Amino acid sequence: MQLQTNGARERPLPSVTDSLDRMVDAAQKVVADEVNLLGVEMSSGISTAFQSTVLLLLGTVLLGVGWILVLMAVFEALAPRIGGLAAFGLLAVCNLVPGIALLMIGRRHLKDIGNG
Repeated sequence: MQLQTNGARERPLPSVTDSLDRMVDAAQKVVADEVNLLGVEMSSGISTAFQSTVLLLLGTVLLGVGWILVLMAVFEALAPRIGGLAAFGLLAVCNLVPGIALLMIGRRHLKDIGNG
């Protein structure tokens, strides 16, 4: 068996068993560190996703309220000219037709994604 030096004194080389024990301990420490890091990353990702979801929902609600206010203003402008029922029908058609078209396009895109 050879002696190993660290600059101050000589010490014997560790046995194979001691080396394996140290290697296993180091590997366990690496795995524990990776698990802790994964937990921090997951927590950060979930927090970011939650914040984004809240902002999207709030933006959607505000956009919906704004759209309703615009429709009310247009109705008030059209009703005296063409009548209340006609103005309501015109606004309904102007919202339903593009809405249905967008839903059909979106559904087609989802089918394309699902197929490949």
